[in-house]
Amino acid sequence: MRSSATHGTDPEVVVIGAGPSGLFAAAELARHGVVARVLDRLPAPHHQTRATAIQPGTLELLARAGLVEDVLAASVHVRFARVVDADLKQVSELPYAGIGCPWEFQCSLPQWRTEQILAERLAQLGVVVERGVAASSIEERGDGVLIQLERDDGTSTAVEAAWVIGAGGAHSILRASMAETLEGFTYPGTVLAADVRVRCGLAHDASNMVATPDGFVLLAPLPDDRWLTFVGVLDEDELAHLARTNPAEVVAAGIGRRIAADVAVEDVGWATSFRMHQRVVPRLAEGRRFLLGDAGHLSSPFGGEGLNAGLHDAEDIAWKLALAVHGHARPAVLESFEIERLAADHHVLEVSGRIDGMVRAAAPDVILASWCGKKVVPDRIRQRPGWNEIPAVRNDRIVEIKSPLILQPGPAALTDGLDALVAATHG
Repeated sequence: MRSSATHGTDPEVVVIGAGPSGLFAAAELARHGVVARVLDRLPAPHHQTRATAIQPGTLELLARAGLVEDVLAASVHVRFARVVDADLKQVSELPYAGIGCPWEFQCSLPQWRTEQILAERLAQLGVVVERGVAASSIEERGDGVLIQLERDDGTSTAVEAAWVIGAGGAHSILRASMAETLEGFTYPGTVLAADVRVRCGLAHDASNMVATPDGFVLLAPLPDDRWLTFVGVLDEDELAHLARTNPAEVVAAGIGRRIAADVAVEDVGWATSFRMHQRVVPRLAEGRRFLLGDAGHLSSPFGGEGLNAGLHDAEDIAWKLALAVHGHARPAVLESFEIERLAADHHVLEVSGRIDGMVRAAAPDVILASWCGKKVVPDRIRQRPGWNEIPAVRNDRIVEIKSPLILQPGPAALTDGLDALVAATHG
């Protein structure tokens, strides 16, 4: 068995990609006594907002990893999900209270800050991310995996590891080496995403879906009195405007077109345009190769579950690989990763897909309810196929969303037992 990664030796595990999934997998491996080599093609960490929602069930994983206090301190605690009309008047409300979790709220944190917290924890555990290093080819052979590496300075080298984790996003080189594709579909239309400072009068304790006849605007709170916004779906005029300029120039106009209330976009930070996808690979694992996060599945951001699914992927493979490295796991333990996570990831796609469909379809119905002065969910929405499989509607308001990640505890007994086993074995 190879020794854990040190200078001049081959690592047991190589992690390709230093996004949230890759960093968390490496941190959990290190916590269990396995020092992985972590590679990322970017020369420096990014500073983009991207995925922001950290669900209560994921906070349970972060608590066991010793990270939850840092996340709680850095984030905004979102206690409600609300639907509001174009005048920003409340139509319906979903509270997190009463979900039976130690943290009855969602944490909202820019992705770059989440990655910073994870990278700092990884450094404390003795692992530094190697940046400006891209995997150009991956070949499994014998009892290991050979990875060809290309550096920013033009030099190349090779490393052999016992296992490799692909967490490099939607354009994963590891997925390509497995001859797997992200199967599914792309949602129609283009959406803007941005980190903005907005004067709007909305309370900073809730994510707000603004449903209007002209489309939707999501305003979800971020630290420092900022908001994550999605604006969609862009029409032909907005797409033409986008083609002539950068996304930041289109955000304010898109919000102003959809929201009738007095809203002032005072600053646009990071901004991008994107297409939403619902895709998943047929297989998350092959031999000594494993896929995490966006490398294995893409979902609509509505519901806030993509980042969380990747972190749950990471936690699951980390404790199982740690057992394998220490010689305490049968092959079935590693084989269970794909079975368990594919089932969970398909459920994430199903839930986020249905929520996405309701958001796109609900705007005229929600506005009609507001115009009638009724803060209720119209019967037309309640009667749509699949509605009652996501939210439960009681007393004329949405009171529950059956998210797979709101309450999705990890294998606490197994991981706690592993901590004790590693401590006993390695002091």
